[in-house]
Amino acid sequence: MPNTFCFRILIFIFLSCLPLVSFSETISLEKITVEPAFFLDSYQDSEYLNPQDFVIYSPEDIMGFSSDVDLIQRAPFGVQQDISIRASSFEDVSINIDGLEVNDPQTGHYSLEIPLTSADIEKAQISANSQAVNFQVKKPRDKGFLLKASFGQHALWENLLSLQFPLGVFNTRFSLEHKISSGSRQDTDFEIYNISFHSLLEDEAKKIEFLFGSTKKDFGADSFYSAAYPQEAEHITQQLLWLKAGPRTQRYNWENTLYYRRHTDKYVLDRHQESFYTNYHTTYVYGIKTQFNLINGNFAEALLEEEKITSTNLGSHNRLREGFFFGFKEKRIKDLVFDFTAGLDYYKKWNALEKIHLSAGYIFKNNFKLLLSLDRFHRVPSFTELYYSSPANIGDPQLKSQRTDNIELGLEYSLSWAKARAAVFKRWQKDTIDWVKNYSSSPWEARNAGNISVEGVDFSGNFLEINKFIKRAGVSYTYLNLKEKNPYNFSKYVFDYNRHKIVAGLGFEAGSFLIDTDINSNFPRARKNYTTVDIRIQRQLGRFNVSLEGLNIFNASYEEAQDIEGSGRWYKINLAYAF
Repeated sequence: MPNTFCFRILIFIFLSCLPLVSFSETISLEKITVEPAFFLDSYQDSEYLNPQDFVIYSPEDIMGFSSDVDLIQRAPFGVQQDISIRASSFEDVSINIDGLEVNDPQTGHYSLEIPLTSADIEKAQISANSQAVNFQVKKPRDKGFLLKASFGQHALWENLLSLQFPLGVFNTRFSLEHKISSGSRQDTDFEIYNISFHSLLEDEAKKIEFLFGSTKKDFGADSFYSAAYPQEAEHITQQLLWLKAGPRTQRYNWENTLYYRRHTDKYVLDRHQESFYTNYHTTYVYGIKTQFNLINGNFAEALLEEEKITSTNLGSHNRLREGFFFGFKEKRIKDLVFDFTAGLDYYKKWNALEKIHLSAGYIFKNNFKLLLSLDRFHRVPSFTELYYSSPANIGDPQLKSQRTDNIELGLEYSLSWAKARAAVFKRWQKDTIDWVKNYSSSPWEARNAGNISVEGVDFSGNFLEINKFIKRAGVSYTYLNLKEKNPYNFSKYVFDYNRHKIVAGLGFEAGSFLIDTDINSNFPRARKNYTTVDIRIQRQLGRFNVSLEGLNIFNASYEEAQDIEGSGRWYKINLAYAF
């Protein structure tokens, strides 16, 4: 095991200085903000999606409108969903809220549970080459009000209240959301509560921010995890809170974050016979993160985090993560713009795991840019992959960490109203973690199933305000090819991916109505091809907004995951009042 003395000393220096931070120095925010050199969001491997542009029923749904992403929904409205980026496993994707990673250590099935309301999310950033998603939270304003009510098929009722107000010197937002439905098929009923409280003070000398988010979900889980048990159910809660604070001076800004995440899960194999098989799990993730940013774009970051689980099936376990990273942002040498990050995560069980990211864009004539992204990162096994034990699934405490190397090369053409992009990419993955078996009657076992490689291409075109009728139009296509070298006869996750995916959207005006249509065509490797079409028709009446939304309006029959029926046609009507 390598000596980590110097590694820990660096973290200690950062964390021990936090009480000494002073807010006495002042400087205009304009002086410490590094302006993007040239379309910052597009020279990196990032795609930005605005929830207002798509027909979505929960903030998580927006992921499905990227052709790089396979959003595997076991049920709509944010009930339960996994995310795959360019044929990755759902465990491999880093889920972040305002830059804070919120992956669940028990299982990635819970990582995409965002404990915020639909009124809290500004946009979603997808960094495909880094296999990462970042949900950007709206900054609270000093005044605002939103009240929304919806009803629809399958006894659906939704209510949302969001208030923005000053609380002393802090701008504050409080949001409360409730969703309930009988479900589109038997044993897919759900009831969800989301609540959030967000308070922010940001001025010339300092930033202080507090966020609390909570979600409670009770739902039927027909075949969600096992087709042999169509009467599964889950009862889930999650709380997330953070406190961020730091000074700003002429030379640097310093942001320090204390955070805490708690997740509980009661899993029932047969909701009509709870005593037959029921598991209880509680996970905790808490830590401190500090980032020191110099005015020239250089930065250093340190992290101390503990993950814990108490479970009737997995037992009680904990692990400590120690991280240190450095790099620079938005550097420019003539027409070359680039970012760089390098560092290590250290776990006692898996030693030091390196993480490296480089993204660069070279600008040449006629608004063309040549794009390059390089990434190396690791992921450690979840507690489920390590310790789960049941007649159908067996974990492996000796699993190694999984290493991924990604490269992407692209070309982009940008105008003020349009952007077109093409890219080729490849991934090499070592010690891939998957659930596998050799005989259909055998239980699934977590294993390091060997090395894989994935290659593919991306094409996309997006247009804004084409004329006074068409407000947006876009199409994207991704092709994937995973080189199959599976030493096992059956794979549960790794080899189930979309070989082709096409996403198209159009937003236009028809008289006094705004109409949005979204088309999602999927061509899975091992499942039936399918296309879904969603629509939203809305009209603004003063401060009121009235809309009709339809999900899968042609009632396509499909599976987003093996043996799990996709959602059929679903309509709802919304009435919102805002100022």
